[in-house]
Amino acid sequence: MSKLLLSGHEVDELTKEEQKAIGFNNFVRGIVRLKPEGWVYPGTSPTYLDRIYNMEFRPDDVLITTFPKSGTTWMQEIIWTMVHNPKLDNPKAQESLWLRSPDISLDMMFDAKTLGGRAPESYQKKFSELCPGKNEKEGVSLHLADAEPSPRILKSHYPFTLMPKDILDRVKVVYVARNPKDMAISLFNNFKMFKVFEFESEKEEYFKNIMNNKTMYCPYWPHVKEAWGKRHHPNLLFLFYEEMKVDIMKELGRINVFLGTGLSQESLETVAQHTSFSAMKSRGEPVTDKVFNKKDDNEVRFFRKGMTGDWKNHFSPEMQKEFDQWIKENMAGSDLSLIWALAE
Repeated sequence: MSKLLLSGHEVDELTKEEQKAIGFNNFVRGIVRLKPEGWVYPGTSPTYLDRIYNMEFRPDDVLITTFPKSGTTWMQEIIWTMVHNPKLDNPKAQESLWLRSPDISLDMMFDAKTLGGRAPESYQKKFSELCPGKNEKEGVSLHLADAEPSPRILKSHYPFTLMPKDILDRVKVVYVARNPKDMAISLFNNFKMFKVFEFESEKEEYFKNIMNNKTMYCPYWPHVKEAWGKRHHPNLLFLFYEEMKVDIMKELGRINVFLGTGLSQESLETVAQHTSFSAMKSRGEPVTDKVFNKKDDNEVRFFRKGMTGDWKNHFSPEMQKEFDQWIKENMAGSDLSLIWALAE
């Protein structure tokens, strides 16, 4: 009998053949599909999702939520800087971004066989310092989030449907969406870049798997559409990556009002400069652990291009047509407009 999550989702385990078909065959406890939407996650995810469902969020928490590779790390640094470091004088800014802005959806990814089913060294070190006596099997990143002083800047790749039903009544949420074509090529490169996942898939095969909801983190459309449907809630700010790239000062102004940070125009300009792609890349990887495929230690892999429209350099004409059709079909009947994502 399948397990039921506190959210009401049914847990189905993928066979080894199914895991291999989606390019991931490197998780100690396998991979599961959560129904009815069909979310694809590592096999440890149900344990952590039930913990999150009962998690004690704080009124001053800010939760950044995205489908992966939609501008999450950029938004983390933007909001953390606006809240904690507007004058660029906070010594905690020297700590790796992913440690000072905990990801409550990350623990499931530590189940990779190459990690021995445990969190990387920097997470283990902070966990031992801040969470003595705590059980790491309950989630290292979740315990680190619990230990983080307020106001916390949290991150999650989980959709709203897997979160506590009243999450928007408890915290402010910033959701970022991105052109699914750029998301797809960025996520493909992301999995190839992380050596711990031993990801095996070719580009075209991976793009098809995204469209067919047969790879990690999918399905894409229910994730974005559910957030879009909640965009009028006063505690949700829905942003587009592309609009941030076009006019970052305008979007910083919207974030400033939404969070009530009260920063001056001069301070917002400082934030914009500090969180630009080039500035963030110059500070190195968002985590210090040796989890990336690198030629040498000086190479920065995570910050790849930080641009819009890069999909044009990777999609064949046939794949462009298939992806455009996929976008059109999933936008039909919705007031969510991604018309700019279609091919010219």
